[in-house]
Amino acid sequence: MRSESQILGAPRLVGLAVLCVLPSLTEAAAVLWGQTHGMTGKALRDGLDFWAGGFLGLHGHVAMLFDPVAYNAFLAGLYGAKLPFHIWSYAPNYLLVTMGFDWLPPWPAVLTWDFCSLALLVMVLRLAGLPRLLILAVALSPASLENILEGQNAALVTALIGGGILLLPKRPVLGGVLVGLASVKPQMGLVLPLFLLRRYPVAFAAACASALGLALASFLVLGPGAWRGFVHFTEPFMSGVLLTGKPAGFAGGLVSAFAVVRFLGVHVALVIQGVVSLACVVAGMRCRSAVPVLLLTSLACPYLHVYDLLGMTLAVALLIRDRLANGFGPGEGVLYFFAWFGPGMLPWQPQLAHLVPLILLLLLASAARRGAVV
Repeated sequence: MRSESQILGAPRLVGLAVLCVLPSLTEAAAVLWGQTHGMTGKALRDGLDFWAGGFLGLHGHVAMLFDPVAYNAFLAGLYGAKLPFHIWSYAPNYLLVTMGFDWLPPWPAVLTWDFCSLALLVMVLRLAGLPRLLILAVALSPASLENILEGQNAALVTALIGGGILLLPKRPVLGGVLVGLASVKPQMGLVLPLFLLRRYPVAFAAACASALGLALASFLVLGPGAWRGFVHFTEPFMSGVLLTGKPAGFAGGLVSAFAVVRFLGVHVALVIQGVVSLACVVAGMRCRSAVPVLLLTSLACPYLHVYDLLGMTLAVALLIRDRLANGFGPGEGVLYFFAWFGPGMLPWQPQLAHLVPLILLLLLASAARRGAVV
């Protein structure tokens, strides 16, 4: 067995890691240029919604989140009328989380959120016993950088789902609590309930308790109006994004199986995604290790964006660690490279999104080749 430094610190891997982050660094330069040229609203990207949602919730204006005219007028009043269309697209339980940061101005709030999310990811993965260099590689991966650049929540969700799954064998209650808190992004959890119920019943109970507790807390803090707004406006609107493909800014960045076959018609795409998701749920019930569950979690999700591939990146890191110790199979090195490199290239070459479900399937096949990993 090679040492940690030999496994993850080889010069060749360091060179590849640097190559992989170049597209994201170029994108970061574009964001910085926009910030320095008076386009703060556009430079914040999805982070603007993160801040605005928490700010309005913190100041008692939750109803504005479910009125797109008023919401976009609020943002235009801050940053001008040339912003892209924005909408609050999450349930109130996530709004409860964002309110903890939005007493700060927009950029400090978003950057503090990014730092805290990454810190949580690092802490949970370390608690799960992963080596420091592997955790560093995941934290600095293209998917992680894309998440930061978009102002999104993939680091938080990966900490909760990925970290929770890795903790299950030794700390099932804590692992279940973390998975339950990932209910802030329920579309990423289709595979998890039956997997937990079959493999870790105690963790399943803990996940249910933490998810319900967070929902109840949001109900008590924000009131029933926030949940009514979510049920009557947000949820139908986000479902409409899949069905209509509009607004293009929301639907255009999808990398799911649904998005790949959308050209066949929405009904055909829904059927195909339904079959894929159901197959993932059934396969998840049979899983005994973290890597396939992480991959199935991504593949099952119909509303999957590039930053959501941070969970896939964690799975790839675990596979690479295993193969560096035990040997690569034919083509596995190339597959892992493209899976790792891909999230950084997708903003520049969006047509590559059609390869994401295939890469996830190939990674699943690779994970199954030698049995359990972790």
